Amino acid sequence: MYEEEQTNTDAKLHLVKEYFAQWQNDLSRANALLESDEYFLEGLLVLVCYIGALARVRYPQEQKDWKSYKDIVWEYGGKKNLYANIDLLFFCQWPKSKMANDKIYQRLRNHSEIVLVIKEYFGDEEAMRHSTERYQTREAIVSLIKKKKPSWFDESNFREHVKLFSNNQILYEILRCEAVHNANFLLFNPTYQAGQNKIIYEDNHEITRHVILETLQNIISGLEKECLAQSKWPWELSCI
Repeated sequence: MYEEEQTNTDAKLHLVKEYFAQWQNDLSRANALLESDEYFLEGLLVLVCYIGALARVRYPQEQKDWKSYKDIVWEYGGKKNLYANIDLLFFCQWPKSKMANDKIYQRLRNHSEIVLVIKEYFGDEEAMRHSTERYQTREAIVSLIKKKKPSWFDESNFREHVKLFSNNQILYEILRCEAVHNANFLLFNPTYQAGQNKIIYEDNHEITRHVILETLQNIISGLEKECLAQSKWPWELSCI
């Protein structure tokens, strides 16, 4: 009986290894597209969709696409510090964005007052766009606001809802959703190279092409390690 169980386990582990080897092959092909100026957007689209596909197999019971997507990036992406960062420019520009009327975002209180504090420390939106301080931790922002000792500041409300302006949210909402639904790739600027008669794409955000590629690589590697350690498929792993 033991030998039969061990044989079944070994067979399953072999299949799991083959499953993730295929993911690595897919990642390599997507990376080849990403490195090509001509097919860069196709490669980027494939990468952000692969993250979503892995999120679905890892959290099959989760009905909210945005939650499984953000969860897998957070738990397996290997870049928690980066994805936790708050994009100050997006925070300030939110009222002019597509999410301006989103009820979830509107739950954040005193947005305009907080923007004034942020601009006092970091300058206007144009200054923020090119500043190395554009991305801040939640704790750093809270500390700056509390230094002003404003009577209107609802710290618990801010801590709960400021994550809507985090890089993890931006990866899903502004890159993945816009790319899939509207063919917009807002974190990359197209630049026409007249001499070579072609368009290249330049990173304009902390979430660069290399960050996305590394995030997906970490997700695949992390899932494979966990699955092999537990002799399970991704969809058999316990929920977080």
